[in-house]
Order: sequence, then structure tokens, then C-alpha cells
Amino acid sequence: MLGFGVRAARTFGCGLLLASVLSAAGPAAAVTEDNFKLRTGIDIVELCSVGVDDPLFVAAIHMCHGFGVSSYQTLVAISSHEKIGAFFCPPEPAVTRNQAVADFLVWAKQPENATHLNDSPAAVVGRFLLTKYPCPKPEATGGGR
Repeated sequence: MLGFGVRAARTFGCGLLLASVLSAAGPAAAVTEDNFKLRTGIDIVELCSVGVDDPLFVAAIHMCHGFGVSSYQTLVAISSHEKIGAFFCPPEPAVTRNQAVADFLVWAKQPENATHLNDSPAAVVGRFLLTKYPCPKPEATGGGR
């Protein structure tokens, strides 16, 4: 296992305070019913960026967190197979869910990641995890010629 399993899902799954503070910190476009269809990464970014004063705040932030946790758990489950290996290597101690969402939003709003936001939401979350938590490269063994 990656060391980021159940405990990480639990910490990745706690509270909404930081997301609420982050959402209130900057102007966010109003969430629409269409965002809940999760057609592209833009939709998950909109849901995770929802302002606390948005009428859809509760539903949006829960969708954001739920989708993030489920995407994360799916990748952990797949990468635990002996023939596949880890896709990403989260830090120890594990980050909280709120911190993961905050990190995701910072990553998603960087200009170099804009082209990926048209991908599926699962691909965008996966790309974030791969980029944010790369696994260490195995050290080359001596014995070269």
C-alpha cells in the first residue's frame, strides 16, 4: 500500500473550513446545475471553488470532496496491484482533505495546467496527484560498464 490509504482518505475527507475560507477569499463564478454533470475538469474546479454565499455551496463543496476522495481511492486501489505499482506517492504525514483541495485549486489555476482542464474530471484529479506527489525515482544500481 502507499501509506496514504484509509487514514489518508479519512484526513482527505475531514471538514470544510479551509475550503470555505478559500472560496470566500477570491471571486468565484456562480456554480450552475451544469457543473454537477462533471463533463470536464473545469466543472470540478468550479465546484471546488464555490463561494460560501453561493446557493449551491453545500452541494458543490460536498460534490468536490466526494469526487476527490473517490478518484483518489480508485487510483490507490488500482496502483496497489503488484503489476501496476504506484502512480503517485503522497507525503507522510498525510495532508488533510481541505489542504488537498486547496493544493488542487492552486495547481488547476496555474497557466501551464489550463489545457488539461478540458480533460475529464478524473483525468484532471489524477494529473494533479501525479504532478503534486511524484514517486521518487529508483536509484541506479552500480555495476555499469
